[in-house]
Amino acid sequence: RKGTGDAARALAEIAQKRGELESLFLTSGPSDNAAGHASTPHGQFQEKAQKSRNREVSLHFENGFGIHHAGMLRPDRRLTEQMFDAGAIKVLCCTATLAWGINLPAHTVVIRGTQVYQPEKGGRVDLGILDVQQIFGRAGRPQYDKSGEAVLITAHKSL
Repeated sequence: RKGTGDAARALAEIAQKRGELESLFLTSGPSDNAAGHASTPHGQFQEKAQKSRNREVSLHFENGFGIHHAGMLRPDRRLTEQMFDAGAIKVLCCTATLAWGINLPAHTVVIRGTQVYQPEKGGRVDLGILDVQQIFGRAGRPQYDKSGEAVLITAHKSL
């Protein structure tokens, strides 16, 4: 769970050092339309993100990132899902549970590490191939995208 925030922070730092954070990850700022309402996805969620009880939600939102894991309060998880679905955040760092239970399509899916904790086994176990396929299945859904990409980063022995 802590790894989701660590991954978002690391990716933002790398993009910042390369001068790519704004061009690749940040959505347009809180510009208002003529009626005084936020007209961009980022602007529509900015106040909600800042009011989140989870400090990391608002911190990562400012960089165009989101986090999602079972340790978050349900309203914060739902807010993150809504922000990603609306395009207010472009990168969502999450645990595998998101891919198993929620329909959030993405262009690119990256699995960083294939081990998950299973309490009944008393430790970490490798994801099964069906789980990997389920997670990768979020990438490039035909009704949302023309193509998709999936990347697996794991130890060679886990392949």
